[in-house]
Amino acid sequence: MRLTYIQEEIIGILQRVQATYAYPVSSEEISKELNVTSSYIREQTKILRLEGLVQVRRGPGGGYFLNKAREGYNSEDFR
Repeated sequence: MRLTYIQEEIIGILQRVQATYAYPVSSEEISKELNVTSSYIREQTKILRLEGLVQVRRGPGGGYFLNKAREGYNSEDFR
């Protein structure tokens, strides 16, 4: 799979803030940083989740974090 620019940016944010299950990053936080709508972030993270790159913690305080099995992710792998 080839990642889009926005998908790479989302993964970069999750890596930079070291998002985890205990401290996920919400779509609203990501959308503010990237200056796009949170619904667009949810669409893009759904694709990343289906590819096994991102996991979701649902409910209050929920958000996105990197899949531990794919922690060694390198954007070059998807170009």
